[in-house]
Amino acid sequence: MELKDVGLRVASVRINANMSAYELSLKIGKDASYIHKLENGKANATLKTIFKICEVLQIEPAELFKSK
Repeated sequence: MELKDVGLRVASVRINANMSAYELSLKIGKDASYIHKLENGKANATLKTIFKICEVLQIEPAELFKSK
C-alpha cells in the first residue's frame, strides 16, 4: 500500500461523509492544503493525525488501510 492509496481512502470517506477538505482541515487543526496533499499522496500523515481524521470521519483507522 502506498501513500496515494491511503490518501484516496481518506478522500473517499470524507466525500461519503459530505465533508469538504476545508471542513476536515478545521476539525483536525491542519491547513486545507495539507488535506489536499495528503489525499494526493504528497504528504505523509503522523499516527496522531490519522487518529484525528478517523475520529472526525467516525471510522476505525483500519478502514484507511484496507485493500480493495
